[in-house]
Amino acid sequence: MRKIFFIILAVGISLVSKAQQDPQFSQNMYNLLTFNPAFAGVGDEMTGSIINRQQWMGFEDAPVSTAFNGNIPLKIGRRMHGLGLTVMSDKLGPENKTNIKFQYAYQFKIFKGVLNAGLSVGLQNNALNGKWKAWDEGDELLNGGSTDASKMVFDAGMGFYYRSKTLYLGASSTHINKPNVAFNEKNKIYLYRHYYIMGGYKYDLTNQVDIIPSFFYKTDGRMSQYDINTNVVYNKKYRSGVSYRVDDAIVFLAGILFKNGLDIGVAYDVSVSDIKKPSFEFMAAYHFTPSLIKRKQKYKSIRFL
Repeated sequence: MRKIFFIILAVGISLVSKAQQDPQFSQNMYNLLTFNPAFAGVGDEMTGSIINRQQWMGFEDAPVSTAFNGNIPLKIGRRMHGLGLTVMSDKLGPENKTNIKFQYAYQFKIFKGVLNAGLSVGLQNNALNGKWKAWDEGDELLNGGSTDASKMVFDAGMGFYYRSKTLYLGASSTHINKPNVAFNEKNKIYLYRHYYIMGGYKYDLTNQVDIIPSFFYKTDGRMSQYDINTNVVYNKKYRSGVSYRVDDAIVFLAGILFKNGLDIGVAYDVSVSDIKKPSFEFMAAYHFTPSLIKRKQKYKSIRFL
């Protein structure tokens, strides 16, 4: 029982100290479907992507977050729709969270652009590893016994996403139903609603060079976090950039888009917080256009707007 108390206490401290219960990614501008279901169907391509984040490298049992996203636009009658799938894993010490959700978005033409309204539904499983070893291997208080626990809950989210030829803006919320993830039904530990606001603008500096400033804001109503990003894209292929996550990290970004639709990106976080450990992130995506969704391209993918 004491071990269970210690584990729950450690997880609780980590959640409070690190603010939101949703995982953190630095390449947020290329990972919008994870947090906004209205991104489903954006662009004229089917996309599959995976992103992995190793946070605070050098710390044992530090956070490791991975997200897989699938996204496809569909034309039904005269209207465009979007379907998406996200499978996400977030590990921290003894805690392992797995979230699977399906997204649907409906498109409207408005203000010389397109507005998507989206909804996501799925399941989240929270699990604790009772065999997890604390830092002091010889401490029977922390390492005695073995008790695993898990809880699966229904989870839902919603969002809006607007894009034109040079601009995108979005707003969304995850965990809108505030599911109770306490392992004991007598307790109440909720997944708090998380709110996101995102946006970006493409500026054509020359025929070959585009500058894309963007921002990503998130809050759970208790604490907030801001990411301010700038990417420079050369020849619609090579990109590099820098981000500042307020009071947390300076992030260096780089990526390349190949002609066959393969997109590779990396991010390296230099911490400016009290935790002086770097973080690394890798992203790979594949974009292609099957015949069933081929149509005249007007509103581009978020890759380069």
